[in-house]
Amino acid sequence: MGIHGLTTYLRESRTALAHTIIFPTQNAKPITIVVDGWSFIFELASWAGLPWIYGGEYEAFSSLLTRVVMAWKDLGLHVCFAFDGAYPALKFPTLVKRATQTTIQVGQLFFRTSGPARSTPRFLRENSLLPPLIYTVCVQTLLDLVSSSAMRDKPPWLEVHFADEEGDPYAVALAARLNAYVVGRDSDYVILNAEGYQGYIPLDEMVWATTSLSATPSDSGSVFSEMDGADDVDGNGFKTVHRSKARRRDTENSFASRGIIPPTFSPEEYVLSLICHVYSPASLADHLQIPVSLLPLLGALVGNDFTSTSEDAVPSASLHHRNLQYMFFERQLTLSQRITRVASTLRSLLGSASMADSAAVQKRRRRQQIDSVMELVDAAVNVLLLRSPDTMTSGELEAIVERIVEATLQYAIPRNDGSPTSPNVCALHGYDPCRLFDLFSHAQGPDVPVDKCSSTDEDQDLPARPMSFDYFHVRTLYVGAYRHGEFPPRALDVLNTGTFWPRLALEDPDKESVSRSVTRPIRQWGYAVLDAGVGLPVPPEEEVEEEDTADSDDELVDVVEEDSDEDPLSPLRDALERLDNPLIGSPEEGSQPATLPPSSSRRPKVVMEYVRRGTRLVPEEVTVPFFSDLLKEFAMTAPESQHEPGTPLPIQLWPEDLRLTFFLRALDSDTPRIRELDGVQLTAVLAVRWVVMRMHARAEQNPSQKEKKAERWTREEVQAFFTAFSWSSSDRAALPEADESTASGGAVPIEERNIQLVTQVSLAIDTVEHFAQLLLLGRLAPNPIVGFSGLRFHTALTARNGDLTSDVEDIMDTCLEGLDSALMTKPSKIKKKRKEGLGSEAMPRLPQQSQRRGRVPAGNMYDVLAAMNA
Repeated sequence: MGIHGLTTYLRESRTALAHTIIFPTQNAKPITIVVDGWSFIFELASWAGLPWIYGGEYEAFSSLLTRVVMAWKDLGLHVCFAFDGAYPALKFPTLVKRATQTTIQVGQLFFRTSGPARSTPRFLRENSLLPPLIYTVCVQTLLDLVSSSAMRDKPPWLEVHFADEEGDPYAVALAARLNAYVVGRDSDYVILNAEGYQGYIPLDEMVWATTSLSATPSDSGSVFSEMDGADDVDGNGFKTVHRSKARRRDTENSFASRGIIPPTFSPEEYVLSLICHVYSPASLADHLQIPVSLLPLLGALVGNDFTSTSEDAVPSASLHHRNLQYMFFERQLTLSQRITRVASTLRSLLGSASMADSAAVQKRRRRQQIDSVMELVDAAVNVLLLRSPDTMTSGELEAIVERIVEATLQYAIPRNDGSPTSPNVCALHGYDPCRLFDLFSHAQGPDVPVDKCSSTDEDQDLPARPMSFDYFHVRTLYVGAYRHGEFPPRALDVLNTGTFWPRLALEDPDKESVSRSVTRPIRQWGYAVLDAGVGLPVPPEEEVEEEDTADSDDELVDVVEEDSDEDPLSPLRDALERLDNPLIGSPEEGSQPATLPPSSSRRPKVVMEYVRRGTRLVPEEVTVPFFSDLLKEFAMTAPESQHEPGTPLPIQLWPEDLRLTFFLRALDSDTPRIRELDGVQLTAVLAVRWVVMRMHARAEQNPSQKEKKAERWTREEVQAFFTAFSWSSSDRAALPEADESTASGGAVPIEERNIQLVTQVSLAIDTVEHFAQLLLLGRLAPNPIVGFSGLRFHTALTARNGDLTSDVEDIMDTCLEGLDSALMTKPSKIKKKRKEGLGSEAMPRLPQQSQRRGRVPAGNMYDVLAAMNA
């Protein structure tokens, strides 16, 4: 993550670039830190040492997270977490490459390795993965801490923020507004800059230090004791070294611990402090002797997440997908040398070339006068290219310059205009410049000014927007839910770029991806809910076709009439004409829009899902169903809008009971016993029921395939899943220790089927939660995964223990109601006993002496050797 090689460069030049700060400081005012959420997750997971192979020790991870954050609070820090929003399209190649090199390749290596070899501590340590729902656990734990401390801590010391798009610029902009530091593991934070930003603190360079309250200062300045004398010299002339007792006391009274997890200590005896290194963009720019404003350009030229491609290992023929590092740097240059070369190039182009620059560079600098940033980018590309620019066409050079400019613009941070902010809108700016409102504004309704939908004085001056009151209300609810962590950030990708990135987990590469076989139908319903509430972006191809239809109808008709008697575009053209002139068409046709979801076209929309196919991550088009079709399928009717008579009310504004009915009927679980469930138990039951039904449906659709039949769940496996949770404080088991036995799987065997079961139910829980959040039912159906332990699940699957608590037994009966036929009965293994004397009867008779030259009877190798020696 970040600039290629910049992390190494910072570490090598730490003495010149960084300064040290120790928390708590002497300043009475609290120090604010903005923590990069994903960097924190990676760092904490790497230091936790929890076994990942079983599917995730989420309960233990949540406890460690609480321990770290509370330790920061005790140091007097005001902590703000910032998480990423929608992925920018420019970063898609990097996302595909990263997912392929981590989750998919690790899964391929694991399932291609023998059982004993893949269970060793070294294999599991070198090929570790993040559990699939660790992000959800982190966010939910932080939100629980925020809510639990909101009443007793004034002012609040913990905040959780969610960016509109890329999280790095958002974190720096938030830090600039709060005069804070940014804590993370991304070198981009030394490139990004804004007024008020205090600097970047790497997570992996933090050191915890404890000092005893009874420590006394030492007056000894040497490791030799003052009592040493000539008597300490032995016969060979060597002197015995005695360690100073004062130094020994100092060592015993204080110690340091690297890593993000604070050491265990007694507050009555020790004082805890945190030592950090701070890097600032100004110090890096001074060290490289370039202006601070050119650091983003330096990052783009060296290479970052926005200039990478999905196939960086192989140079591509297309300039839009070619790795620019192959074109700028020789292979023998180290990453630090590349940074130095780019900085030297920029200095020379700006007129501050050193005497060490070559004559060709100085001549080129004198010949070119840089008057704008675009000229600087163009000149830098020409100088850095290993291939002579004269051998390239103007189009090729423009394509390279365009990629560098786009990668540079990703570091742009809007200036703080001083406008008032709101937690329900944005922590950085007000309503108008907020990018999030534009993402939730694809749905179009009757032209209603925004001042009719809002009561604030600031909205009175806003221009009219083509959005009805109902859709404005839905947008406001969604924005508020997202800011409070109750709306899935991945759903923003659907609204931003028309894509969705399902979570990846450890699964058999020879099997169909769980994201396709199990959870895709739920996501399609979620897309339909989004489209009905705020609208989905129209594909570019559809926009072009509609524009051509409106501008050149005659030409399209002529072409179609020559090729076919039937015009395939006539339904679309008629629909557009009816929108332009409501009087066209029969009365029945004129009354249709009142019962259909308001949309600009009845053509189905599509979402591009990036799912695993074999050992690759590929995009697949998924058709979004019409919401009206879902209502017919679930036997429901949309209530009528009070503000717009004759128009159906968006589902997000339905009464909660009606939305819950839609939610349960979609998952085929609308039963009285399930309706009585609430909270985490509801989500867990719905997820398991859905997986059981999907596996049974796959087996019914392929009756001749034994593999599909063997994928069905058993009652014992459902029971093992529910026993893996800590439903209450009394059921909370001891947290697994990060020792060799648990890390290597020595205590609990690692079975492929059990791994597949964990992946299925984990991704199902995640998808069910997202579906509930899109329906604004997140508080009724929260994610239960915080209390889940994959080690407990695997233990229960292996032990086959039939003992159940009353709570688990009730949940089991509710979950499996009506699903007895969908479960598989696992056949018992019958060991066949070999009959006595079978071996002697099966052994061929040895040939006699007179028969040894004949044909040797069929038998094993030892019989053949015996026959030859006879």
